[in-house]
Amino acid sequence: MRLLHTMLRVGDMQRSIDFYTRVLGMQLLRESDNPEYKYRLAFVGYGPRARPQCWN
Repeated sequence: MRLLHTMLRVGDMQRSIDFYTRVLGMQLLRESDNPEYKYRLAFVGYGPRARPQCWN
């Protein structure tokens, strides 16, 4: 099965990033803050091969 992407709301961003990177072996690909709407995004994945071409 191939999972292209999904979104999860989390209560503690750093704890979630630690879980995905340390336990599942993913890499933090990028982060994005949007203070106007009070949210932060973190993109994790299994490295450069999982990275879509449109992410320059």
